Amino acid sequence: MAQAFTQVAPYYDALMASVPYSMWADYIEEIFERLGVRPRRILDLATGTGSVAIELAERGYEVTGVDLSEPMLEQARRKALDADLDLRFLQGDAAQLSFPPASFDAVVSLYDSLNYILEPEQLQQTFDGVGEALSPGGAFIFDLNTIYSFEQEMFTQQSLAPAREVRYIWRSHYDAATRIARIEMEFWTADGNHFRETHFQRGHSVEEVTETLERAGVIVEALYEAYTMLPPGPKSERIFYVARRGCP
Repeated sequence: MAQAFTQVAPYYDALMASVPYSMWADYIEEIFERLGVRPRRILDLATGTGSVAIELAERGYEVTGVDLSEPMLEQARRKALDADLDLRFLQGDAAQLSFPPASFDAVVSLYDSLNYILEPEQLQQTFDGVGEALSPGGAFIFDLNTIYSFEQEMFTQQSLAPAREVRYIWRSHYDAATRIARIEMEFWTADGNHFRETHFQRGHSVEEVTETLERAGVIVEALYEAYTMLPPGPKSERIFYVARRGCP
């Protein structure tokens, strides 16, 4: 099976064509306002093809994007060039960040990117790196798919309409003991490509995430049902975590 986000990279934006990135940026800015922060320098962690980073840059923020997948970053750099935007897109592992202290006023990581971190130790390393990179009082905003969502096999889905540029079948298999979901993905594209990727995500509990953040010196300020300002419930499929780095 192909490594995640390699063969799909040239087709990712077509696959995500219905995603409301502008609304996501509105939501992030609303959270900034609620926190009383006005960031200038933002790190988009697990930036993918850079859609969120580009949206934020167009609103005047100084944005750096980091992602593990070089094929996805190639798409991000092309899109930024086409938009005549000056963004940095860097290849790197979220669990091995090495920015100088206080490099950013805010860090964002959207669309369940951090569920791809499968080991608690790596999650701690990620949060440690974020805490180091944030300025005192800086905001860390990210979302996670919940354990409930994996139990409901939300990734088991398909879209085979002939008119689509990318057609797909996804099959999810969740292991409750390890809390890891294996998602087998098969794609057909309008230009005749047919390929498979296997993705893995882990369900992190709220308690686990909160404690891991605290050990990194980043304190949770709020939890939200995705794209609302309401508290999450037992059947929430995605939770937004809003946290801040403590001041020295």
